[in-house]
Amino acid sequence: MYRVWYWAMIDRESDGRFIASIPDLGDLAAYGDTDKDAIAHVTHLASEHVRADVDDGQPVPQRRHFSEMPSNIRSKEVGRVIVPVEVGRRKAWPTPPYHMSP
Repeated sequence: MYRVWYWAMIDRESDGRFIASIPDLGDLAAYGDTDKDAIAHVTHLASEHVRADVDDGQPVPQRRHFSEMPSNIRSKEVGRVIVPVEVGRRKAWPTPPYHMSP
């Protein structure tokens, strides 16, 4: 297995709940009573989302490098984390359409 790491941003809502979102996966998001709950939920959803894309014949969604993430902290943002999504190596790095000679 191969891990693809996506950045998740964690916000605290006015009602005290936390929401973790992954912009590189179409703003996939999940709520939780704690920041850890929100991260756990969004990590699970990210795995399902990427697996569904791959099962439908789509490539693994591209991830941003840290330097490409917005540098300004949003008003409700309390942190950022990277979450792992496991995929088969061939799914993460498909074989090129050519063959190398030995």
